[in-house]
Amino acid sequence: MFKTLIARNAKRSAKDYMIYVGTMTIISTLMFAFHGMIFSKDMRALYADAAVFVVMIGIASFFIIGIVMWLVRYIVNFMLEKRSKEFGTYLLLGMTKKQVIKLFRRENYLLGLLSILLGIIPGYAFQLLFVNIFYSILETEYRISPDFNPWYLLLTFGILALAYVLAMRGVRRKIKKMTIRELLYSDQQNEKIVHEKNGRKGILVILSVVYICVFNGLILTSNMSLNASVFYSLGLVMAIYLLYFGLSAFFIRFIQKKSPLIYKQDTLFVLRQLSSKIKTMRFTMGTLTILFTGALLTWMVVMMFTNFQRNQVTLTQPFDISISNADADYDFSDEEQVIAESAQINEQYQYLIFRNGTTAMNDYLYEHVDGTYKGEKVGDQWADSSYFGEDTFMKLSDYNHLREMAGYDKVQLKVGQYILQGKKRLEKQWQQVEEQVTITANQETLALRTIQMEPFAQNGMNGADYLLVVADETAEKMIPYYRAMAVNIAGEAPQGLQQKLEALDKNYNETEQYGDLYNISYGNGSDQIMTMSGTTIVRDNIQRDASFVIVSLCFMMAYLGIVFLCAALTILAVQQLSDSTKHKKRYDILRQLGLSKKETERVVLKQLSIYYLCPLMISVVLSIFIGLFAGERFVYYTGVQGSSMGFYGLSLGVFLVIYFAYFIVTYIGFTRNIEKY
Repeated sequence: MFKTLIARNAKRSAKDYMIYVGTMTIISTLMFAFHGMIFSKDMRALYADAAVFVVMIGIASFFIIGIVMWLVRYIVNFMLEKRSKEFGTYLLLGMTKKQVIKLFRRENYLLGLLSILLGIIPGYAFQLLFVNIFYSILETEYRISPDFNPWYLLLTFGILALAYVLAMRGVRRKIKKMTIRELLYSDQQNEKIVHEKNGRKGILVILSVVYICVFNGLILTSNMSLNASVFYSLGLVMAIYLLYFGLSAFFIRFIQKKSPLIYKQDTLFVLRQLSSKIKTMRFTMGTLTILFTGALLTWMVVMMFTNFQRNQVTLTQPFDISISNADADYDFSDEEQVIAESAQINEQYQYLIFRNGTTAMNDYLYEHVDGTYKGEKVGDQWADSSYFGEDTFMKLSDYNHLREMAGYDKVQLKVGQYILQGKKRLEKQWQQVEEQVTITANQETLALRTIQMEPFAQNGMNGADYLLVVADETAEKMIPYYRAMAVNIAGEAPQGLQQKLEALDKNYNETEQYGDLYNISYGNGSDQIMTMSGTTIVRDNIQRDASFVIVSLCFMMAYLGIVFLCAALTILAVQQLSDSTKHKKRYDILRQLGLSKKETERVVLKQLSIYYLCPLMISVVLSIFIGLFAGERFVYYTGVQGSSMGFYGLSLGVFLVIYFAYFIVTYIGFTRNIEKY
């Protein structure tokens, strides 16, 4: 009898809360897929050191466990409230509280088990799909093959079971404290709306909006330090919650003023429904808005790094292999031998970078480029800095030879002139160089001939951010700074060539870290977020390593974004579908007052649209300014071709597709519920 009751109630709950079961199935599917990738032989074959991916998924799982616990706890408490009269009746019929608790727990465990079982097969399919995506992005041949490991099933099942057990802990205490009367009338607690004083609470809307505007202004003007940004962000979270605490009072006060607008068509009915729902869900609505904002921003990060991954190395590295050494007399013979043993050398060229005792360009860039940092001399060595200790120069003949190797046209230059070779992302700063920077060589002032901004290995190889090209006669009177070599090979560089070359460079030796590198105040440029600098760069190897990190990050952020959004939308949908059954009489009254079926559905559509638009619009307003600022900084620091609005628009598009899908499901379910007689 008891088992039959559990099975029947679980079946009914699965039907009534189908969106919840569906969302938990989606989450289970994604967890099976990503945990399967951790144990996948194909992933280990793709990248021997897959620790980065494991760490990324571990971080995502930490947040997802919290979200799953919160979602399950919320739905369980919601179900307890809606079914309190049923449980009170059980007690009146002679069941003990212990039996009711056992009944309710097992019902929810059955729902969880159903979601887990439904997620296994699609999870395995998505695992194979995601592994194939990794192989495709890293341009490695992949044949789909069975790669099943039971450990990922145990891991996923364990995490979800833990989330359910922890979420259900409070149910026992809550039911034990409630009397039969409280259980019987628990579902009527949310009817206290209009009788509260709402005048003072309405001002919270104004205060919250003002704070959000101030916060967005600070974000866009970039006038916040790290500590200040944490403080203001906490204030933003509080403002979101206060906004919802004030919105209900704002709507109720608008109704109480009896404006002629509220009597137009179904406006009064919709406003009362909305104010009532916000009143009873104000804290939840604030949490959902934060999750929506988080989902939008995480997907924007995915869009930005996806763009960066496609052209990361081509932004900086035009040569297959670049090597530099602080010793200007170094001959690179060992490096040439290692390269020749691993690949066919098409062309190689050694050259010098010169210094002239001047820092005019460095000083200008330190003042005008965000994110630069000037190292200090500690003893006989220099600390980290964005630029070399002195301005960096190159001979015109070397420059033209390297341009030919990179596939660029040669340039011409006269004695007494110089060419500025700089990064494209600093184009704004280069336009002011002629007016604000005086370049001298051998006590002679040089005139700017032209500015070139093609990729030229300028993250510490051919200067840092810039290189000043002068006539050969001028450079020969300067002091050699360091020596470098550029190599182009046939085909793709074999995996591991980077490590072999690094083993020859004492700057990578752990027992003699940095070696003579900082004796010349080595600079690596002003790139932020992800930069490829060093004295040894094998383009294909670096690109592969960076791509693996970037794709792992994108998978993690997309994973988080989907879970955040689906969990939040599930709560929105469940609340409305529950109300459609609970308040069915209200819609029956509308029909009795003369509204047709089509007109009633229009009222429902308007009600749901406002209900769904409220957190959507607030989260868009919050995220768009943060997103535009983050996107603008990303483009500036990485030099990718794209716009912050484009990145945000793509993430918003993905967001709206899922959002609209949940809205449609809710609308269909809502109209079906109110049409049942």
